[in-house]
Amino acid sequence: MIDHYPAIRTVDRLIDVARLGLDREAERPFLRELVDRVVQRLDTPFVMIDVLLNDAQVFLAGHGPVPEFIQESGGTPLEWAFCQPLVTERAPRSVTDLAIDPMFHDNPLVTVGGVRAYAGAPLVSQSGHVLGGLCGLDVQPRAFSRDDLLFLQATAEEVVERLEERADRP
Repeated sequence: MIDHYPAIRTVDRLIDVARLGLDREAERPFLRELVDRVVQRLDTPFVMIDVLLNDAQVFLAGHGPVPEFIQESGGTPLEWAFCQPLVTERAPRSVTDLAIDPMFHDNPLVTVGGVRAYAGAPLVSQSGHVLGGLCGLDVQPRAFSRDDLLFLQATAEEVVERLEERADRP
């Protein structure tokens, strides 16, 4: 069987996810302000902070009407995660129209959920591992500006600072 996600499944990256406690379900109200800031700036109906586990994408915080089946599970299968490329690219990215994107056009979040545009920035830990992403999602095709991506990157760095601060507490 071919592993399509070897960069996501590296042991060191997954250990870093666990070190920060991101593999456990928990309330993270300290991320709310950052999500709200992205909602205001990007004016998207959805904003998510996610982490990529071995076989799933889980949400640490977010904004928008998340479908009930995703709320109940706390995430999605890994193959649905628009933030996958962030792990290897290690830079902000956007997709103007997911419905015609070769990687995501068959994704159920696109075909059933109606998500059409994506902009995301990697969450890079102090250890240098990409944990997941901070992203804005829209239900209409749209382009995101370079300034939008720079803003997302700066905010993603703040997300990681807050996560790292809490990891150091006893």
